[in-house]
Amino acid sequence: MKKALWILYDIVLDEDLTTLLDGHQVTGYTRWPRLSGKGPKSGARLDSHVWPGANAAILTVQDEAMVDLLMKDLQALRDDVGGLTGVWAFTTPVLDLLK
Repeated sequence: MKKALWILYDIVLDEDLTTLLDGHQVTGYTRWPRLSGKGPKSGARLDSHVWPGANAAILTVQDEAMVDLLMKDLQALRDDVGGLTGVWAFTTPVLDLLK
């Protein structure tokens, strides 16, 4: 079964995320390089002079086993960086894929 893994994170962690994906040999993903928003603990990152900082997002579709491994490593990263630098991830089922 395939799952979509959505990863949202503070752009200061971009290299950490790239390294994590490369370490698992994830070759296919889509990245949104600059997003604004507000986290419940990390606060506002609105990419402005008043609310500096930005977020990024990655979407990848992988087999369930790979998503489980990635989620484990993402949780470890989140635990390591703490609540002020945001890392958030969730999965959704993939019902159909083009062949």
